[in-house]
Formats: sequence, structure tokens, C-alpha cells
Amino acid sequence: MSVTRPADDRYYVEPWSDTFLQGDVFADVPFAIPAPPDAILMSEGERRFLSGPFDAGPAMLISPSCTISAQGTPPGTYSMPARTLIPIRPVAELQDAAIITNINIGNLRADRLRNYLYLPSGGPLTEESVAFMYMPLTMHHDVIASERRAQLTAAAYWHLRVKLIAYNSGLVIDPAVLGDPPADAERTD
Repeated sequence: MSVTRPADDRYYVEPWSDTFLQGDVFADVPFAIPAPPDAILMSEGERRFLSGPFDAGPAMLISPSCTISAQGTPPGTYSMPARTLIPIRPVAELQDAAIITNINIGNLRADRLRNYLYLPSGGPLTEESVAFMYMPLTMHHDVIASERRAQLTAAAYWHLRVKLIAYNSGLVIDPAVLGDPPADAERTD
């Protein structure tokens, strides 16, 4: 089964929620990926992955919203400070490093590669980019609290959920299994 991603103009909305939601996009996140100091590329068999170290840059929250706000007192507040994010890098950077070749660029843009979440330019991103599903980092809420730039539309959030399930379990599901996405400003998770 092939999962169809949302149209390019259906990804980002201005932050409307007082609390963070899964899929929120942040700027200037300080990523410190533990890797050898001279590592730019990591090879695994026939595959190559960017591994950093990276300068501070955009990132996407993948912590489930319910886990960071559950049991917060009063309701709507956070109960724990840990946030898990994945780095976002420009597609051109992957092409320059021969991570994504001309053979796979169509699959990347169609968002058929499980290791990446394709993100079109627009909103907080000045160029087409990808979020690295394989490189989650956890950091304290206060490090990113002032850096939120956008939230995903409901359609893009539904797509992120399908991608997270596929990446973490290998199971590709039809987004219809999740039901209808909520309206953009009615998301609670």
C-alpha cells in the first residue's frame, strides 16, 4: 500500500495552540548528535545517512502531546519537561552528500522513504526539507520553548502519525484507519 502525502500547501499553520502539539516545527534547535567528530556521513551497507554534527537548525516535535501534558496541573499545563525532536535538513544537503540520488528524489518527494518525513518549503522552511525519523533527540522544554514557528495542519499531522507508525513498527497503514483528521485548530494531541 502506498500512502499519499498532503499537498504542498497543506502542511503548516501559524501556532494557534498554547501548548506544544506533535509535529510542531521549531527553529534554532541545538542538535548535538553523538558521533565521531569527523563524521559527516555514516554508511550502512549500501545506504548512507547524514549523521552530523549539525549546527542549530529546524526540528520537529515527535513527542506525543498527551505524554507531555498528561496529569499537568492545572489542566493544559505540562507534566514533564522532556521533548523528543527530529532534525530537519534541506533536501539539497542530502543531494549534495549523495544520500538522495536522482533515482530516489521522486520517492523522497512522494514521501515513500521510511527514514525521512518530506517537508515542502513554506511556513517556517525556506526550502524543501526532510525530517530525519532515524535521529530523535530528547531535550528540556525550556531549550526550545521560544523557538516554535509553526504547527502542522491536521492533514499533515495525520500523515506524520502514519509515518511514525511505519518507521517505528514497519507497519504501513491507511490513514483512514485513524478516522477523519480534526480541523486544524481543533487538534488536542
